[in-house]
Amino acid sequence: MKLKNAALYAVITGDIVGSSGLSLPDRQRLVNVIGESSRQLRRIFGRSIPLDVDVFRGDSWQVLLTDPPLSLRAALMFRALLRWKMESHSFDTRLAIGVGRADLIPRRRVSEGSGGAFRASGLALDSMKKRRMAFAFPGSDLGEPLDVIVHLLDGIAVRWTDRQARAIVGAMQGWTQKKIAAAWEEPGITQQAAALHLEAAGWHAVARGVGEFEHLLAAGLAQKPPGGKYK
Repeated sequence: MKLKNAALYAVITGDIVGSSGLSLPDRQRLVNVIGESSRQLRRIFGRSIPLDVDVFRGDSWQVLLTDPPLSLRAALMFRALLRWKMESHSFDTRLAIGVGRADLIPRRRVSEGSGGAFRASGLALDSMKKRRMAFAFPGSDLGEPLDVIVHLLDGIAVRWTDRQARAIVGAMQGWTQKKIAAAWEEPGITQQAAALHLEAAGWHAVARGVGEFEHLLAAGLAQKPPGGKYK
């Protein structure tokens, strides 16, 4: 993948919670679910996610975004997709978003890339304790306040059921409750049921948090950093 001069990227690095305890059938299913979720994520975000979600070391994964403000929306959506498609209230993934430069972005495997965004994401994941989502933006004053938003939304997302996660995926695409219900596979649900799923999932708080994250990060990226460049 060709690098853009002076561009900033977002890298999301994650791992599956309790992967060593998964049965063999669930491990096999997870491989298919990650692939299916990756394709769905790329359809939704288009050119902002130019490469497939890359799985490495068995239970770790990584994805790159060319539009950093969309990183939290993509992270939450991928987390929701996995929980929905694994059909388990307890299935989850940890993840960390890093924003920065990129020195190398391979044509196929994101995990073989290098640069500030990759380092920030990996270090944030490794240092994370008692939470499942983190954000890092070295060299920017936005790192800490945006990480607070991510931390708060993590406290909501960790409680999603698989059905709530499914409704969240639709809502994050801007779907109405009616469209979410209509897209539900058999036996289907009513619009009222979709509304209840979203309410239980804390959708209004999630939408506000994601919107504020996107606004603050986009505004911050439009300004020059102290010293003239990011890491």
